[in-house]
Amino acid sequence: MCNKLMHMRNIPVASLLALVVVCTSGRASDDVLHSSVAEHAITKSQITLPGSAPFHLTAKTFESTDRDNDSHNATIEEYWVAPDKWRRIVKTAEFSEVLIVNGDKTSETLTGDYYPNWLRQFVNGIFDPGAPMQGVDLAKSNEVSKSARVVNGTLTITEVCPRFTFLAGTPPVTNKIFSMYCFEYGLLKSVMTPGYEISYEDYKKFGDKKVAHKLGEYIESGTELEADITELRELPGPPDESLFVINQINAPLRTVVVSEAVARTLLVSASDIQWPTLTSGRNPGTLSIYIAIDREGHVRETLGLNSDNPIMTAAAREQVMKWEFKPATNNGERVQVESVLTFGYETKIVPAP
Repeated sequence: MCNKLMHMRNIPVASLLALVVVCTSGRASDDVLHSSVAEHAITKSQITLPGSAPFHLTAKTFESTDRDNDSHNATIEEYWVAPDKWRRIVKTAEFSEVLIVNGDKTSETLTGDYYPNWLRQFVNGIFDPGAPMQGVDLAKSNEVSKSARVVNGTLTITEVCPRFTFLAGTPPVTNKIFSMYCFEYGLLKSVMTPGYEISYEDYKKFGDKKVAHKLGEYIESGTELEADITELRELPGPPDESLFVINQINAPLRTVVVSEAVARTLLVSASDIQWPTLTSGRNPGTLSIYIAIDREGHVRETLGLNSDNPIMTAAAREQVMKWEFKPATNNGERVQVESVLTFGYETKIVPAP
């Protein structure tokens, strides 16, 4: 937040005078950040918690930075009665899922061979926004930024963003990667963890909840996605039981996050990264990328994480897309795999013409 404000332009003077930003290093103080911050935000906004009103929801996703590119177009629909009774339909041009949960029984029907990471981010962001914060103690963050406004003559903290730093890779090649959770006016504003980056806007009242109707997802510079909730209404009267009939019980497709060490044991074909020459920037350096692998062992998506040079990140992402892995299994079923890979690079510096 602090860095963002330093680059803002054309802000009215009155707004600047009313806004105070404080950034602190070290652990966040317990009087500002504790588990109840996240608990309060999720309780106020998550519509799939026990006791929530039954609902029907529809949403559409698209690339907000290029509406003519339909590669990220999808529809999401859910009929929800209780945590153990719901029906979800997710569709893209190449993939679809019909997932039914009824008591202790589950049924999933799939078309297509890969459930995209970008799509699962939106689905999880809509129906289970608290999942990325499970087991996270916000009071133990490495750094926290806070924003405050003068409200009725009182300086009031309006936004809090705890940030965590982790070490990725295997010595001697290691790199720092980050997670950050932001809350504004007591509601979830954004979650950024490796492989998952969702923002929440346009909160609207739904029963006793406030639900974000616009979700954003950052893929890379120049590519940002959006999911708009186009309908959210309570289900009137008893639900239509035909929606929740399960004819065949099966376990849903799973995606498993593994360590880099485990991911590299699955490698069967991986050429050395060919690093391009540079005209400037840090050399040698390190970078990390997030990879998503389908059930056949093919790399389907990559995302850039922390890097000493974005040119090198682009080179690593392009070449890792050609790597092949062994199909991974869990309890005898093939699963999708995601992981963080860290690279050290060293190349030639060629003066710019």
